[in-house]
Amino acid sequence: MTRNHNLIRVLADDYRAMEEVFGEIEAHEGPPEQRKDLVDHALAETVRQWTAEERYVFPEVRRHVPDGDALVDREIDAHHRIDGLLLDLEVFGPEHPHFEQKLREFIDDYRQNVQEERHNLVPRLQESCSEATLDELGDKLLRVKETAPTRPHPQAAQVFPPERALQPGAGFINRIRDSIRP
Repeated sequence: MTRNHNLIRVLADDYRAMEEVFGEIEAHEGPPEQRKDLVDHALAETVRQWTAEERYVFPEVRRHVPDGDALVDREIDAHHRIDGLLLDLEVFGPEHPHFEQKLREFIDDYRQNVQEERHNLVPRLQESCSEATLDELGDKLLRVKETAPTRPHPQAAQVFPPERALQPGAGFINRIRDSIRP
């Protein structure tokens, strides 16, 4: 039985949604606070997406895809590089002299990471896993994104993903922070 939550479709939807956010950021001409809100939204979605990938997708790639360990290691390295930019952008406001440079780096690096996933990781995972496994992974991704952290963890670049992926309370605490943030 095929569900609407097949991993391949979930990832494609995530990529498409992020492109829409990036388009809004790049076209934005309003007040700097609104631009920062758009950037914060992009950061939160990135953290949610990567938490879910690192928790469920990467272990399956390691298990099922030939050369999966090397492929996942490259993905984790890319995530760690971008995590540093996420942390900078969370702290910097639009008035910071390096904000635009860090934002451009984040968007460019994210897009490059997505291209790598689309052309390498996703097709290889699709070839190596059954439809049932892909459906199960898609469901898991959607569930974990509901509780995943919305902020980059300060030690994200130094901690291996299984330890950082779902730290108890992190998603809940971030959601509280998001709800009371001005």
